[in-house]
Amino acid sequence: MGNKQSNEKQIQESQISQNQSQLSSRDSQISSSNFTINKIQKQVLLNQELIYPSSDNCPSKINVTLNGITFWSNYDSGNLSQVEQIEATTFNLSISEDCQGRIPPVQCNKGTRQWFNFKVISVTDFQANFVIVNIATRFKKIWTNDSDIYVKINKIWSRYPAVYQGFQVKFSFEFKANQIVQFAYMPPWSYKKNQKFFDFYFSQLHPDIYFRRETIAHSLEGRNIELITITKNGPHEQQEYYCPEFLFPDKQQNESLIKFKKQYILISCRVHAGEVPASFILKGILESLQNYNESAKFLLENYVFLIIPMLNPDGVYRGHYRLDSLGYDQNRVYNRILKFPKFNGPLAVLETCKNYNVAFYIDLHAHSVLSNSFIYTNWHPDPSIHQAILEFPKQMKSKVAHFRIKEAMSTQINYEKNQYEIEGIYTEKEENIQKAPELKIHLTKENLVPQSMNDDCPYSINPYLTGVAKSDVYLTTQVMFSYTLEVNYRFYTKNKQVFKYEIIDFITLGRDVIESLYSAHQNQDFIQIKQHLDSNILN
Repeated sequence: MGNKQSNEKQIQESQISQNQSQLSSRDSQISSSNFTINKIQKQVLLNQELIYPSSDNCPSKINVTLNGITFWSNYDSGNLSQVEQIEATTFNLSISEDCQGRIPPVQCNKGTRQWFNFKVISVTDFQANFVIVNIATRFKKIWTNDSDIYVKINKIWSRYPAVYQGFQVKFSFEFKANQIVQFAYMPPWSYKKNQKFFDFYFSQLHPDIYFRRETIAHSLEGRNIELITITKNGPHEQQEYYCPEFLFPDKQQNESLIKFKKQYILISCRVHAGEVPASFILKGILESLQNYNESAKFLLENYVFLIIPMLNPDGVYRGHYRLDSLGYDQNRVYNRILKFPKFNGPLAVLETCKNYNVAFYIDLHAHSVLSNSFIYTNWHPDPSIHQAILEFPKQMKSKVAHFRIKEAMSTQINYEKNQYEIEGIYTEKEENIQKAPELKIHLTKENLVPQSMNDDCPYSINPYLTGVAKSDVYLTTQVMFSYTLEVNYRFYTKNKQVFKYEIIDFITLGRDVIESLYSAHQNQDFIQIKQHLDSNILN
């Protein structure tokens, strides 16, 4: 036992030694910020959070040639960790868990083997059989015998047949000589693609539309977490703004921010790195604003859209499915921002809600198990306010054929006593409900009872999960209309039939978000409740 521990210690010391030059670079980044910690504390922090010196040195980034066939994933959002030739034409492929091999090890990454993205080229014509041998078992429900993957040939992505069998994904491909073929779980929306999209988007906007693009934060590996501002040109002013030390790194000290005299709609995306459908939903939202139709004009005249298109760019670049570069699920840390200010994406969301007049917050996601598209909302004890909160999901239900949810979950909140009584919760595991000591959560086992919901009900009211964006935005700011929009990666059901999602379905869902927000504002009951809430906030 002692020899084993000694060997492990020697390996860790060796890896730490190899990373010294990269650590010194990160050390200088921390020093250049306003992060006021002494030298000893800084070294402790670096040792505790030792990560790979760059994304390209992750286990998910490889370049391997076996008998004239080259496999590589060392590019933005690539993930393939190992290739083993079993027979002349058969290859076993392994994908990397998020933060695999990190020192110290990550405890929560065992269920993160879902996203794969790699390229293959053969020097001759060749028929190959591939087996991805280590898809995470938690995703059994999303794979069926007639599942498929995506293949890119000559810059065109298309579905390609694959077979799920025993937590393995099997498929064959006939290569032409020197033909580059890319295989992926679904067409990737990489960090680089996101940058290029907004480079092009600005040039296509209507002249009446105001557009601003800036860096609201840097990721731990130095990538930009961007904030996009879109509205109709109108009155705005420079306002003083207390800027936390990790936000707006490119602004001069004490530089004021531009604020419009309107309310804001905040939309965030890709806190979970592999949830690519969320980026296509956002694309649909942005295209609707760009088209400048009646719905878009109304919303742009009355609101400012603030968009954070990629909260977790390091995870996206590394080819992660869910976690960031340190192994954290950033959609479970919103209640710990003050203690762990390194979560720059969630910090940007909360600070934006606190410092701008945000009326709506929508966090975009994709779901691996639950089918169709649906919205998680929060529950309010005042029935009229609660109905107003549900107006946006109801409008989505009326416009989107695949929008529904089967289970209901509810959270009752007593704002005056600052107590949170959780009632009627449906959850697979009781421990999924995490207690926050500072919030005095009252929980009884008698309340852990599943509730059914008919198909006409378009929303799900989620239990209060500590650290989730839509819950903590709702609980810690004055943003009542706080939502999580989800869509399944693969399929939806309708009239007891199963249909496969296409990329255009995600884009169309984004367009329906704009139409539903507009339609909600045509409901006078909703308008009256919202005006009442707005007046209370201003007072």
